[in-house]
Amino acid sequence: MTAARSAKPTSGSLLDRLSDLERSDLLRIGRPRAFRRGASITVQGGYGDGGFVLLRGRVKVSLDTADGHEIVLTVLHPGDLIGEFEAIDHDGGPRTASNVALEPVDTRAMTGEEFRSYLDSHPQVGLALLRSIIHRLRAADQRRIDSGSHETAQRLARLLVELADEHGRPTLDGVAIDIPLTQQELASLIASSRESIVRSLRSLRARRLVTTGRRRITIRDLDRLRLLADDGYATQMLLRGVSDHRETVSRERRS
Repeated sequence: MTAARSAKPTSGSLLDRLSDLERSDLLRIGRPRAFRRGASITVQGGYGDGGFVLLRGRVKVSLDTADGHEIVLTVLHPGDLIGEFEAIDHDGGPRTASNVALEPVDTRAMTGEEFRSYLDSHPQVGLALLRSIIHRLRAADQRRIDSGSHETAQRLARLLVELADEHGRPTLDGVAIDIPLTQQELASLIASSRESIVRSLRSLRARRLVTTGRRRITIRDLDRLRLLADDGYATQMLLRGVSDHRETVSRERRS
């Protein structure tokens, strides 16, 4: 059987935490399965205990609220598991979130029984799995905490620093981050609005901290962006500086 294509496991993911033997044993069970961009891998409210090892590409985890809004919970990267809760707790009811491929995705698909059997024969993997889940939950919890106490610009800066540290690619212009999310999805990820994201990106560009392209952001000065992410006062100065710049331009035009 032809193996699915795979990328290097992301730091902190389950595959990254496994020994070579544990990793190879996990990738021997199940079967390869690919998904095109935009395809649903699992659907909120659906039933089934199948799980997937994400080998290549990124996946959006989201849920739909009762009033029809989508909330983006996180983005999964190579080495993460998809549907692990249902694979472990097969009597736990319907799936609570949807998983959608943000780009072409390769996975290793397995039944819940196959995954539970693997965990039984590899007891140390259970602890590695718990640690990878805690890693994701801490990041999600921090974003929720930030949403109640920080400006959108600072929350966005923190997210960009996190992405740069974990997935950034050095270039001649800085650190490039491929963002497979729309501005609306990016806003949902940090509990903001699309309009606030647009304003914050404009502010960061005006200060020459970032440049933006189609679903790509290049951080031109990571050290300054990190300072902004950690310092609420710096955020206020950034926003005030952009506002002052606009007032100056407006006065010059009037004169």
